[in-house]
Amino acid sequence: MSHRAGSGRLGGTLSRIVALVVLVVPCLGWSPATTRHVAWSAVQFFPADLARLVRRHHDRFDAGLQRGLSAPPAWRAGPPGHLPEALATQAIYCARELRRPIPLDDLVEELGVLTVRALDANDPLAVAHDDPREPAYAAAYQRYVDAVRARVRLVYYGQDPELIYHRGLEAAIQGALHRSGELYPFVGEEFFRSGTLRDWRSFDDRSVAFGVAAIALSRGMTDAANLACFVWYGGGGLVPTPQPTPAGQIGPSLTLALGGGFADRDRKDRGQPSMPEGQLVLPPP
Repeated sequence: MSHRAGSGRLGGTLSRIVALVVLVVPCLGWSPATTRHVAWSAVQFFPADLARLVRRHHDRFDAGLQRGLSAPPAWRAGPPGHLPEALATQAIYCARELRRPIPLDDLVEELGVLTVRALDANDPLAVAHDDPREPAYAAAYQRYVDAVRARVRLVYYGQDPELIYHRGLEAAIQGALHRSGELYPFVGEEFFRSGTLRDWRSFDDRSVAFGVAAIALSRGMTDAANLACFVWYGGGGLVPTPQPTPAGQIGPSLTLALGGGFADRDRKDRGQPSMPEGQLVLPPP
């Protein structure tokens, strides 16, 4: 057996071992607190009638979030986990039950579960598992995201007409998984940029780790809102027409979520980056 063939088999074995570990204890980039923060931020972009229901039955929405967070590990992980199927099944279930109709407080709880699934699909560490170093930095990245969460500007990227009006659920889910997979390698590269595992406390807000968190959390919030629109429209609810894009703008209309942001961005004593600027270039959001 050649050395190359042996290395290929070893690499395949390592990948399978990592995948099995993920299914037992999934490596997640976002803590329950971060997931809940982004989930409630998404509510402001739900259709107005639905947002009012969620706020009225806020305890049921929180109960749904807890159910989603407590789901079996395989339901929260990308392939070989079953996150894509779990997300699709929950979205279809919510839309179907709304047509029956389902008691609205029950629907709100099911939307909480759906929101966690949507956010998991936008968590790079939940979706991809092929970096054998991931267990060494996953918990640290989760602590890092918790630490910077208040400084991240969550951005709503606008409605997804194909998902909402043309029922393009599978394409929307695959799009989320693809984006997360593209962001995934940057997390490990940032932690090992110096050749050894770096302490997350050495990252500043110009780090790639911060950029990954900002993009992924914003995309997660947007997808959660659009899936709520998918459910509401599928059950016969009214989804308001999105605000028009300003003349001359290229790309989607962006809306900042309430709260968060860089409260001290104008301070003069922020200091220099703890590490030299890297050459990593994130894919477009």
